[in-house]
Amino acid sequence: MSRKRKKAGNLLSRLFFNMLPVQVMIFAMGSINSIVDGAMAGRFIDSSTVGVIGLFFSMVLIFQATSSVLLGGTSVLCGRYMGKGDLRKTEGIFSLNLTVTFVVSALLTVICATMPSLIADILGANENLKPSLVTYIVGYSFGIIPMMLAQQIASFLQLERQNKIGYLGIAGMIISNVALDILLVAVLKLGVWGLALATSVSGMVYFVILVPYYLTTKAQLHYNISKALWEDLGKLVAIGIPGALLVFCLSIRGMVINRILLTYAGNDGLSAMASFSMVNGVFLAYCLGNGAIIRMLVSVFVGEEDKSSIREIIKIVLTKGMALAFVLGGLIFIISPLLAGIFFADSSSNVYRLTHQLFAIYAFCIPLVLICQVQTNYLQATGHLVFVNIQSVFDGFFSMVIPAAILAPSMGATGVWLSNPIGIVLTILTVPVYRLIFWKRFPRTFEEMLFIKPDFGSSPKDVLDLPIRDMDDVAASSEMVQNFCEEHGIGKKAAMYSALCLEEMAGNVVRHGFTADKKRHALSIKTIYKNGDILLRIKDDCMPFDPVEMANMVSENEDSGNIGIRMVQRIAEDVSYQNLLGLNVLTIEIDEEDLATMESNDYLLEKTLRKLDPDLHKRFRDMAIIIQNVLSKYRSIFPEYTDHSELHSLTVIDSCNRLIGEKQIKKLNADEIYILLVACYFHDIGMGINEKDYVEFSEKLGVDYYFEEHPNDTKADFVRKFHHEFSALYIEKYAELYDIPTPEHAFAIQQVAKGHRKTDLYDEKEYPTDYKLPNGNTVCLPYLAAIIRIADEIDVVASRNPMILYDISILTDEVEILENKKLYAVKSMKMTEDTFLLLAEEKDDSIINNLQVMVEDMQKKLDYCRGVIERRTDFKLSQKKILLNVIRR
Repeated sequence: MSRKRKKAGNLLSRLFFNMLPVQVMIFAMGSINSIVDGAMAGRFIDSSTVGVIGLFFSMVLIFQATSSVLLGGTSVLCGRYMGKGDLRKTEGIFSLNLTVTFVVSALLTVICATMPSLIADILGANENLKPSLVTYIVGYSFGIIPMMLAQQIASFLQLERQNKIGYLGIAGMIISNVALDILLVAVLKLGVWGLALATSVSGMVYFVILVPYYLTTKAQLHYNISKALWEDLGKLVAIGIPGALLVFCLSIRGMVINRILLTYAGNDGLSAMASFSMVNGVFLAYCLGNGAIIRMLVSVFVGEEDKSSIREIIKIVLTKGMALAFVLGGLIFIISPLLAGIFFADSSSNVYRLTHQLFAIYAFCIPLVLICQVQTNYLQATGHLVFVNIQSVFDGFFSMVIPAAILAPSMGATGVWLSNPIGIVLTILTVPVYRLIFWKRFPRTFEEMLFIKPDFGSSPKDVLDLPIRDMDDVAASSEMVQNFCEEHGIGKKAAMYSALCLEEMAGNVVRHGFTADKKRHALSIKTIYKNGDILLRIKDDCMPFDPVEMANMVSENEDSGNIGIRMVQRIAEDVSYQNLLGLNVLTIEIDEEDLATMESNDYLLEKTLRKLDPDLHKRFRDMAIIIQNVLSKYRSIFPEYTDHSELHSLTVIDSCNRLIGEKQIKKLNADEIYILLVACYFHDIGMGINEKDYVEFSEKLGVDYYFEEHPNDTKADFVRKFHHEFSALYIEKYAELYDIPTPEHAFAIQQVAKGHRKTDLYDEKEYPTDYKLPNGNTVCLPYLAAIIRIADEIDVVASRNPMILYDISILTDEVEILENKKLYAVKSMKMTEDTFLLLAEEKDDSIINNLQVMVEDMQKKLDYCRGVIERRTDFKLSQKKILLNVIRR
C-alpha cells in the first residue's frame, strides 16, 4: 500500500478507534455489574449464589436480545439515512427507537415483577436455588426500563460526538453499583435482594446521566413521538432480528449447557460457567464493539454507495483490530488464574480448577470471535438477512450444543469448554459456503469476498480518493480534480468550477479546522463521477462546522465575507452538511448539465456586450465600480431590510443571464444589453437616496398628499412603496455622472429599472416595443422590464441576507420580522427549463403558510410577465411555474 493510500485511510482508522472504547464499554457494562455481583455473592453470601446469578444471566441475554433488535435495526437504518444526508428520517428512527424501547422494556418489567417463580422454573433453578433466584428477579426488574433506554441513548450519543457523556454514564453506573453492593450486601446484609437492588439503581443512575443531553438545544436529534417513522418499524425489526436471534439462541444455549454441566460436572461445573459468563462479557465486549462499529459504518457507506470505504474499514478491523484481539487473548491466558481467584479464593478446589481451565481455553477464541462478529455485522449491514438469521441460529445454539453433547459424557466439563472454539470455527466456515451459494462459483476479487456486486457504487476509474494534510495538498488536489473531471468528458470551465468548489471548502478546513485546537486532524476528499454528475464528499474530524450555515453568517459590514462558500452554493446543484459519527461530512453535488448551462450563460450579457460594443461595455464597468458604495446606503433608511446591495444586483443580473439564454441573446442589440445591465444595478438605488435627493424627489411624487392619506406611515414606508419611482428620478438626475450615452438611453434605463415592480408593462406609451435611440437602434422596453421584474422576484433565498437578520429578537419592524423568517426558510432556488423550484426548510405552520402565499403572489407576477412577453414582443419565456418544496425540520 502506498504512503498516500495509507494517509487516505487515516481518517477511517482514527474514527474507528475513537468509537471503539465507547462501544466496548456499552457491551461490557452489563458484565461488569455481573462481575461485581458475582464477587460480592461469592465472598459475602455463599458460592451457590454465584450460580443463581449465572442462571439469571440467560434472562439478561433475553433483555440484550430485545435491545439488539432495536439497536441493530436502528444502527443500520440511521446509517443509511445519514449516508444519504436525510436528517429528517434519521430523527424519525431515533423517535421510533425510544418509543418502542420504552414500551417493550415496560412489558418486560411487568413480566419479571409479577411472574418471577415461573421465570425461575424456566431458567432451570432447583429447589435450593429457586427462592434466591425469585428474589433476584424481582429486585432486578426495577432497573429494566432505565437500563434498556440508556443502552439505546448511549449509541445515539456516539452519533453526536458526545463520547464524554457516555464515559461519564458508564463510570457513574459502575461506581454506584459497587458502592451500593458494598452498602447493601457487605454492610446491611440484605443478601440477594441487595445485589438486585444495587444493579437496578445503577441502571437508573446511568440513564439519569445520559438523558439530559437530549433535553438541550445542542442535540442534533430530538425526540418527538409524532416524528416516529412507524412505517419503518417492520424494516427495523427485520434488520435487527439476526443479532437478537443470536442473543436469544445464546440464552437458550445457556440453559441447555447449564443442564449438561449439572449432569456431567455438578454444581462446580455450573459455578465455573457462571463465573466465566460474568467475566467473559467484558472480553467479549471488545469483539462485539468491533462488530457494532462495522455495522454502523458499513450502513453509512452503503447509503453513500462508497465501496472503497467499505474495503478500507474491513481491512482496518482485520489488521489493527485483529492485532488487539491477539493481545487481549494473550492477556486472558496470562491472568486466567487471577480471574478464577476473583470468584473462588481456594486455588486447590475443583471449582477453581475448572474455572481456570475454562478461561485458558477461551483465550484462544478471542480472534475467532472477532472474525465471526465482523462477518455477521457486515452481512447484516449489507442486507443479507436470510443468511444472517440462519447463521445466528447455528452460531447461537447448534455450533456449541452439539459438540458439548458429544464430548461432555466422556470429558466432563472440559468437553463443554472445548465445544466453544469448535463451535466458533464451524460458524466462521458458514460464510465461505454462503459465498459459493451467492456467486455460484468461487469469488475472484476482494470485492466479491465482501459480496459487493459490480453495479454497486462507482467503478474505481470513476472515483478519485485524495488525502489532505496541508494547503499544498489542497492546491495539488484541486488540479487533480480538474483533470479527473476533464478526463470524464466534462467541459473545461465546468471542471474548473468543480476544482474551485473543492479548493474553497477543503482550504477552509485546513486553514480553520486544523488550527482550531492542538489535536492532529485528518481530511479526505472523494470525487465521484456518476451518471454524468460530479459528487464531491469532504470528510474531516475537526470540530463541528457547518459551512452551509456559515455561508449566510455575514455581518452587516462584511458583505464580501464567505464569498467562496457562497460561490460554491451558487455553482452546486446541492450542498449538504451533517456531523456524522464525529466527522464533518460535506457533500457537494454538481450537475454536468447545469454546469454546461452555467458555462454558456455565465456573464452572458456582459460578454456579449463586450463583443458587440466595447465602448458601452467600458461605460457599464465604470458605472458598476462607482455605484457599489451608493447601493449599500439603503441601510441608512432600512437597517433591518433584506439585502439590496450590489450582491442583490449581481444576483439579478445572473438570473437575467439564465432567463434570456443563448438563443434569446441573439435577438438583443448592444444598446438593449447595456440598458438591461445598468437597470439591474440601478433598480433599487431609490432605497438609499440621500436626504437632499429625498426632499427633491418626494415633492415630485406628491409626498404631502401621501402623508395626508397615510398619517401613521414613516419616511421608510413612503420610500419602500415608491422606491422604483425614486430610482427612476435618481437615474434621470445623475445620468451624466454615470456616463450614460444619451438622454434616450437614460429614459430607457429609467423605465426598465422602474419596471421591476408595479408599473403597467402593457402601457405602450411608457413601454413601447420599439423605443428609438439616436444611433438608429430600437429597444424592446416591455421585454427588458418583464425580465428584470422576474429576476428580482425570484431572489428570495436565505443567502441573500446577513445571518444576523435572522435573529428575530433584534428586529423591531413587524413586516421585516415576517419577511426575514420567510427568507431564512428558503434555502435554494433552482431554475429549470420550465420551472422555478424553491426548496425550504421550516416546521412552523404559520411561516409555511406565508411561504405558500408568497409563492402564489410570485406565480401571479410570473404569469403577468409571461403575458407581456408573449403578447407584446417576439421573445419567449420558457418558465411557466413557481413550485415550493418544504421539508419540515
